Amino acid sequence: MKYILFMFCLLSSLELIAQDKIFLKSGDTLHVIISQRDDKLVNYTSYDDPEFNTQSISTDLITKIQLDNGKIINFAKSKYPGFYVGIYFGNAIPISDFSQDNPDDSRSGFARDKPFLSIEARMRVFRFIGVQADISAGTFGVNSTPYFEYLNQLYRPQFTTVSGTLSDYRYSSFSIGPDLGFNVGKRMKVFLPIQLSFINLASKGKDVIEYEEQFSIHSSMERETHGNGVGLAFGAKVDFVIAKHFGLGISVKANDYAVTRKVQEVYSKDNVTINYSWTQNVTYLYTGINLHYHFK
Repeated sequence: MKYILFMFCLLSSLELIAQDKIFLKSGDTLHVIISQRDDKLVNYTSYDDPEFNTQSISTDLITKIQLDNGKIINFAKSKYPGFYVGIYFGNAIPISDFSQDNPDDSRSGFARDKPFLSIEARMRVFRFIGVQADISAGTFGVNSTPYFEYLNQLYRPQFTTVSGTLSDYRYSSFSIGPDLGFNVGKRMKVFLPIQLSFINLASKGKDVIEYEEQFSIHSSMERETHGNGVGLAFGAKVDFVIAKHFGLGISVKANDYAVTRKVQEVYSKDNVTINYSWTQNVTYLYTGINLHYHFK
């Protein structure tokens, strides 16, 4: 009788020691001895297995662990994308009126695509909602030939020919706003930002425009432009996890601004300076690849 009582107490004490508990998202509870755990896997043995084989379970399936000493370890859903910084390379592609090069349309922007660089940061606020901010810089080219055709039509019959060199546009922008960020499987993440965006757009140098008037009189004009605008930016980014902290992906973003551009023209013929301003709709897409570093 004493022997039976001793064995009962011994088995009870072993069972008490073994009462690590794994609570699964399915609602089941495993009574185990945990031998090892990390951020991805939990290794354990179970008293239900007569050979004490070690098994593993992904932390993605676990809500919490209760250790035999009473300590609770919660496994919240992954905060990825939680906080990251990223860098983007790609092309800024003007669209709508900004890219139009119709000599018969005064709204034409005569812009063409050029490279851009963007640096971005994101912070997770709620489960699927975060805040993104980015700083971008790049250039747009100018379609010179249709632009000179436009000027030649605009000033006829005053000018017989218009030619010269046009400077590219340079721009910088700052965007900030909320986004949706969620997982698609274990390695693919999707971001959908909607941002308020500010842009500065200016000529990189001076436009030098040569005119030939009637009676073969030549004159020239130097012009500089700069302007600021505000608008909205909508984007979509797909990120693939390539290492523990790194993501590589592709992105597309549409930016739409109303830009008030200030222009200064200096005419050589009479040494006259003319200043004026006008508002232009500037819309473009940028597409490119991105590299993110994600902080845990």
